[in-house]
Amino acid sequence: MPITLDASMPASLYPLAWLIGTWQGTGAVHRPGDPDVPDRRIEQQLVCSAREDGTLGWRSTIHEVDDPAPLPPTSAFARDEAAAPAPAGSGDRTLLMREDGIWTVGDPLPGQDLAAARAAKPGDPAGILSHALQAHFERRDGADESWSGEVRGPRVQLALASPDAPTQVAATRMFGYVSGRLMWLWEQRLPAGADDAGGNDGSTMAPYLSLELTRA
Repeated sequence: MPITLDASMPASLYPLAWLIGTWQGTGAVHRPGDPDVPDRRIEQQLVCSAREDGTLGWRSTIHEVDDPAPLPPTSAFARDEAAAPAPAGSGDRTLLMREDGIWTVGDPLPGQDLAAARAAKPGDPAGILSHALQAHFERRDGADESWSGEVRGPRVQLALASPDAPTQVAATRMFGYVSGRLMWLWEQRLPAGADDAGGNDGSTMAPYLSLELTRA
């Protein structure tokens, strides 16, 4: 699905034009540190808006539904062996997370051919540049986090540094715009020993949220 640029949009947001809009969809919440808790269904309402200062506003509301995670599972939750269907739940919805954020697109990352990108014709991969990206999130539970990463075409990668070890990644978020859908995955680092196999040394990243959204 082609992206139409709003002429009034700040030029700084062109790399994120595909993300701007209102989205809704479903996915799964996974708690690998607690193997007794099954994956559950989640529903997200997301609004990404262009701000006058050239940044992107992010407002996300995610509810957990007392029902099994969507089947078949998303690729992020695929297992080598098919799991037995989880029993149906009550369908009750509870607020899992409410989050506000501000995203800031930075300069093109070093090592790229800027001249070739400017000279490229529309649709030519040579015209796609990677830009630095900063995202600040505040959640209803009091969390206040600054993530950093990059945006390249219809893809975003963000990482959160560990507060105890700034050189270590505590969590990642990956976003992709595929055939008109927004797919994204949030992974978190598991504490040592807290994985399904019990052999994690503290370097294992595991899915926390996985969602597939469409424009509302």
